[in-house]
Amino acid sequence: MASQERYPELYLGAIHRGFQYARELGRQCGPLHLLVGVAEGGGPAAAALDPGDGRSLRAAVSDAGDAFGDGAGYLQMQAQDAATSLAASLGQQPAAGHLLTALLDQATPDVLRALSLAGLDPAAVRQAALAAVGAPAGLPPLKLPRPVPAGTLDRPALPIGELAERAWDLLRWRQDHLPLGKLRRRGDLAALGNLECDAALRVADRLGLADDQRYSLMSRHDAEVTRRTSQAGPDLGPRIRRPPPRYRRMRYRPRWLAGLPGGWAAWLGNRRVSMRDRWFWLRTRASYRGTPQL
Repeated sequence: MASQERYPELYLGAIHRGFQYARELGRQCGPLHLLVGVAEGGGPAAAALDPGDGRSLRAAVSDAGDAFGDGAGYLQMQAQDAATSLAASLGQQPAAGHLLTALLDQATPDVLRALSLAGLDPAAVRQAALAAVGAPAGLPPLKLPRPVPAGTLDRPALPIGELAERAWDLLRWRQDHLPLGKLRRRGDLAALGNLECDAALRVADRLGLADDQRYSLMSRHDAEVTRRTSQAGPDLGPRIRRPPPRYRRMRYRPRWLAGLPGGWAAWLGNRRVSMRDRWFWLRTRASYRGTPQL
């Protein structure tokens, strides 16, 4: 194995360059950007991504203009997980070759298109990546870890047509019976949103649904609740969260504060939100009479 492929800083450097490249494009970092990050490093993994015609992989991608989509953050996280798992299975620290192998086995359309534009053969690049980390040439394709659930981070929620029918029917009933006439202030909007998200999660739990269904139901339901509340109360504005208070350095800790826990402010804030949501529920529970039973 080449010595430079043993150092985790090259792996971290590839990650950093990938995020930097995505930032320059004004996009989220996805597998394609990590591929460019590997190509712009040093060592055998980077050499495997050299088109050999005087161009760089970045140039080949840039020449294609807007042919590539926005980066999918959840997919680059999956590739990183696969790379670290491969390194662990070989008893090594993560290196650029592990990441390149994971990106090739993940085979997202943007990565394959970039290799094609650069005139690179994915199979040949993979052999070079495996050799860079001393892995067997006949290593089967990596078993990719499961991505984050649909509807979380930047992974799209499942289409409505793929949601559990029984669960979605109940949530649609709730959407048709939202207490829109009780909305008076922005705090009411936030309380209603919190209560409806909790309701969607309870429905998923009672039906024993998997995470993809669970969080997709919550995401789709929350989007519909937001749409309806925006139409019913446009003067209330969007649901907003209060920004964290500015940190002010305290030169000394007053003696009377010594016995209070450090997180008391967060606890009081959470308690206030809980009481607000509870009060809104008490005011509006009549709207949900006759809720269908699961």
